[in-house]
Amino acid sequence: MLSNTKDPQKGNWRYLLVAFLLALGLWYTLNAREQIERVVEVRLDYKGLPTGLIVTGGQLNKVSVRLRGPQELLRSMTNREISYTLDLSGVTPGKNVIPLTTGENKPPELRAYEVLEVTPSRMILEVDKIMETNLPVKVALRASPVASSVRLKDLVVDPPQVTVRGPASVIASMKDIQAEIPVDLAAEGKAVSEEVPLLAPPAVELNPQVVKVTWKIDVKRRTLSLQRDIIFEGENPNVSAQPSRANLMVSVPQAMVKDAGYLAQFQVSVPSDTAMPAEDGAVNAPLQVAVPQGGRVLKISPETVSISRHPSE
Repeated sequence: MLSNTKDPQKGNWRYLLVAFLLALGLWYTLNAREQIERVVEVRLDYKGLPTGLIVTGGQLNKVSVRLRGPQELLRSMTNREISYTLDLSGVTPGKNVIPLTTGENKPPELRAYEVLEVTPSRMILEVDKIMETNLPVKVALRASPVASSVRLKDLVVDPPQVTVRGPASVIASMKDIQAEIPVDLAAEGKAVSEEVPLLAPPAVELNPQVVKVTWKIDVKRRTLSLQRDIIFEGENPNVSAQPSRANLMVSVPQAMVKDAGYLAQFQVSVPSDTAMPAEDGAVNAPLQVAVPQGGRVLKISPETVSISRHPSE
């Protein structure tokens, strides 16, 4: 006789599945409801700045926001960029204190969370009126050790004035716009023309930004007497010069009169292409002088020396 009794394990699989799904749902619900905190960075964007005003200080690029919310949702925010736009339509010239607490006006990405803290909690925005005027261009020499010895002459600036635009408090204190030109002693007495960029404080716009400057320079000079050992260029063993020292009369920029490093660049030598004498022989050779930038040789004595070669030991 066959039994109709069913296998209890086969009959209960539906109940087991339902129990598993209920347990899974309960686990998810408990975890989803678990509240955690996390700090995220929020980028600040701006809109609505009234026409004729400019922000001069205090503007922030981002703030830190401490959030509380469901664990699963907060974990999903790890690499998400969040931005918040501040409306500046109500600012006025001077200091404006702007609260950074979001209140009900949260970014869409944060509406599912509770905002606990915003750091910093406020922004002090400095605002000024925009001012526009024309100012003359003032040319100055770029910083250089010899700048104090140089005088500009025949100076021409094109255009002589430029339009400046920026914060009124800055523009009102400006009398001119600076253009710096290099000090090139090699161009002494020659006309030089260059396109020179203009220098302006931050937040100040210039039109044009570059002017053409033409100039010459005069150099205040001093005359000095120097004595130098005569050296040989290249390898020339067993040779000597008579006399072994030379006297120089030189002209240097006044600012370099006491600069030992500059004066040391005056050197007297026998040219490397000079034909050297045979052993126990002698030849006469001219001298040459190495001169630093801006220096001049007025006189050298002697102008030639006798070079002799000694027997090798």
